[in-house]
Amino acid sequence: MKRFIPEEYRPLAKMLIVVSAICVLMVAALVYLDRITGFLSQLMGILSPFLVGAALAFIQMPIARRIEWFLNRFLFRRHPHGKAARMLSAGLSIVILLLLLVIFLNILLPQVISSGNSLVRQVTTFVNENDETVNNLLKQAGLIGEDVDPLNSVWQNILSSLTNYISIVPSVLLTSYNLVYSIVFKTLIGLIISFYFLADSRRISSICKKTTYAVLEREQADRFIFWCRKANRLFAGFTTGRIVDSIVIGIICYLGMLIMGLEYPLIISVVIGATNILPFFGPFIGAVPSVLILLIVNPISALKFTIFILILQQLDGNLIGPKILGDYVGISPLLTMAAILLGSGLFGFVGLIVSIPLCALIYAIIHTVVETRLAAKSLPTETAAYDAIPAPEEKPGKTGLGLFSRMKKLGKKS
Repeated sequence: MKRFIPEEYRPLAKMLIVVSAICVLMVAALVYLDRITGFLSQLMGILSPFLVGAALAFIQMPIARRIEWFLNRFLFRRHPHGKAARMLSAGLSIVILLLLLVIFLNILLPQVISSGNSLVRQVTTFVNENDETVNNLLKQAGLIGEDVDPLNSVWQNILSSLTNYISIVPSVLLTSYNLVYSIVFKTLIGLIISFYFLADSRRISSICKKTTYAVLEREQADRFIFWCRKANRLFAGFTTGRIVDSIVIGIICYLGMLIMGLEYPLIISVVIGATNILPFFGPFIGAVPSVLILLIVNPISALKFTIFILILQQLDGNLIGPKILGDYVGISPLLTMAAILLGSGLFGFVGLIVSIPLCALIYAIIHTVVETRLAAKSLPTETAAYDAIPAPEEKPGKTGLGLFSRMKKLGKKS
């Protein structure tokens, strides 16, 4: 059978076909963007219990692995690495997670409610005592008009609106049966799915490896599995490290506020610890409302807290965070900011969370490729070795032979 494409042009033909197919798909995606986004949002809604279960399993995996190691060493010595140990470790990890959540809520909720009520009383007192002064300052600054409602009336309207909203929450929840049922159903299904993920993690991993070796060549499959393992270690280490780091920062913040005698230490420490999970911008997001709360209650406390939180964030960024995260994320602050802005801008909250480890993984791949190519050319791989390299000298006969120079020469000849 005669082949239409000669042997030497086949790689180029394949490349052109692939590029053309990608261009067609991109154009189709732009034309049918609304339908694609609608389909994806509907698909995400259907798969949300599965995604919740996968996320819970991913978070619990280190705990389940340690429980499985303990069970294999002390309880299942005769049959190590069996299915019973994996299922028992998966169940115990979920029980531990639920117990920690219940204990945390039992300790935290009463004090948060008490602090919230006290904060509302403090703000009400502040508004009553400084109503006229604040209104005069706002009028002088031109921020409000002469016929505006007094600050006290505005605050009372806010409180009455909040009270009305809080009073109708139970009825709204009762009438919104489908919403409550959906949330509870998806959470329970997510826990069940996370159990099966944890129990069958080794089998799922083996199936994925088997499929990879069946589809790809041996060398390509080895390289793909290597980077998948690196990505798993990077994401797991970063996620666990951020959670542990946030808990440590919250505890240090609580103890520091108790020592300094500042108001509302528990609720502010919870805010600081929770927002610290968000990379880079999290500490600022938590510090701003905390400073405003203390500024209303006691300006001196707000100043003390501002100095304390600045010191704490520097301590976290330069000592505590690197010690906990280790070498899981080794990218520069500039690249970190670029990854956060790009990830959050494209994918919202999820992009904000995964942008840093994903950027670190891409950086590691590029770094490995660059060093491999340099080593193949017998060039140094250390970055410092290229600091003192001078600019390459121009080769003889090449000076001034740019496009415009050649046009001038052609003009002179003519």
